[in-house]
Amino acid sequence: MKRQEFIEKLEAFCFPKTEYVILSGGSLLLRGLREETADFDLSVTDKLAAKLDLENCPKDEKGCFIPFEDVQMKNDMYRRSFDVIDGFQCESLESVLALKRRLLRPKDIRDIEVIEKYLKEQENKGYAHEEI
Repeated sequence: MKRQEFIEKLEAFCFPKTEYVILSGGSLLLRGLREETADFDLSVTDKLAAKLDLENCPKDEKGCFIPFEDVQMKNDMYRRSFDVIDGFQCESLESVLALKRRLLRPKDIRDIEVIEKYLKEQENKGYAHEEI
């Protein structure tokens, strides 16, 4: 799905924006560093996890909860560094880059190149990256 569809579907969940962080491809999508993404990868607070009863939701092969179709969740938001992009908490690029370097799947190669190029451009412009 493209950026606008992603945002519309995400907002339809009616989750408080401070209760989750958008991970991986969604984080890149909202930054304009990717054209589309297939699903939602989210890290949530304990409060949202309890509200969604994640402990009783099915899990995928990676151990992520699947509360809805095309949604994978982890209950570990307290461990995540993020930036706020257009009002959404998005996983930091450094964190996305570290994961993609570790996994190094064919689909990650392009993302790695795009992230590295973007971070280099920001560094050259003198923008300091600030994590929350």
